[in-house]
Amino acid sequence: MNKTISLCGQSLYRQFSLMLANQPKLGYYLHPLLNWHKPALHPDYHSARIVDFCWETDQMLSVWLEPASSWAGFTAGQHLLVTMLHQGRYISRSFSISSSSVVFARQKQIRISCRIQSQGEFTKALAAGIAELTHLSISDAMGDFVLEPKSDAALEQSIVMVAAGSGITPLWSMLSSLRCWTSPVVLFYCVKNAAQAAFLAELKLLAAKQPLFELQLIETETCGRLNLVQQLKAKAGFSLNNALYYLCGPAAMSRQYKEDLIQQGVPSTAIHAELFGLALTAAEGPLKQALFMQQGKVTTVEAAAGVTLLQAAEHRGLNPRFGCRIGVCYQCVCQKKSGQVLNLRTGQISGDGPEQIQLCISAAHSNLQIEL
Repeated sequence: MNKTISLCGQSLYRQFSLMLANQPKLGYYLHPLLNWHKPALHPDYHSARIVDFCWETDQMLSVWLEPASSWAGFTAGQHLLVTMLHQGRYISRSFSISSSSVVFARQKQIRISCRIQSQGEFTKALAAGIAELTHLSISDAMGDFVLEPKSDAALEQSIVMVAAGSGITPLWSMLSSLRCWTSPVVLFYCVKNAAQAAFLAELKLLAAKQPLFELQLIETETCGRLNLVQQLKAKAGFSLNNALYYLCGPAAMSRQYKEDLIQQGVPSTAIHAELFGLALTAAEGPLKQALFMQQGKVTTVEAAAGVTLLQAAEHRGLNPRFGCRIGVCYQCVCQKKSGQVLNLRTGQISGDGPEQIQLCISAAHSNLQIEL
């Protein structure tokens, strides 16, 4: 009932804005004025005041934010899109919330933790300008990578978490939000070395205080890659089929561990994965032609296998709309008129007919016609 009322309210607001300002949101009409007062404000998102920042490691920056009262909150494990004004244009990046939902309930603050990428425009700009920035714009929290509610019959079911690098952020949010521990939780935290492990002191403190929590730090520089199935089988009294799994890290890692678990008889419904980055499954192949149509102009783009259509279009001088560049924010969605694309996150090949695609995670599988 409440959801129906909310949808009706949104529809009425949109109609009112269209009649009054010929814009779907009044914020679009007032944007020039608002932008003069607060240059970082974006009409599609919520304003968030920067409260504090610190370096978790030499590569990971944490920023504490106080969202505007219009922001509805989050469930531990969810992510959001962060937008900032940089060199006269808005740039965006998706980040998991790395703080506890309890902290937000008490203090109305959240934390995002960003691994600074040498090739990443957003993270480099954020790190360079953080001392002068006062506000960022944030989307609503989104995503279903959250702890699954347990039935009474499954209270003893173990939870296995695997994090690689910055994949720790949503998992630490889950762990620090837990207030009622009913079953064992083991976290395999894979990093190059301990110096690159964010939140390590907090994780060790939790392991010391909570008998149901076990921390396994996997330093790949010295002990190599984690063999998840082997490690779990070596645990006394542990049953692979009586556990829920939460995997967060590079797409190739999460996909491999999921396949390994399924081969051991673990149902796919018990495995939850949040992917960071793309699994480029087709690095070689003949060039395809993609015809990009925009405002009556047609541009022919040579699209290589395994290269996203967003990158191919930008290389040709086009400037399609984009946000996170990892398939999360859906800002780059456009209409494919014909041809097939390969989804670089899932490995699935699309149909040949008209449909909406995300440019940032789609590669050409055949010749294409795309309307921007």
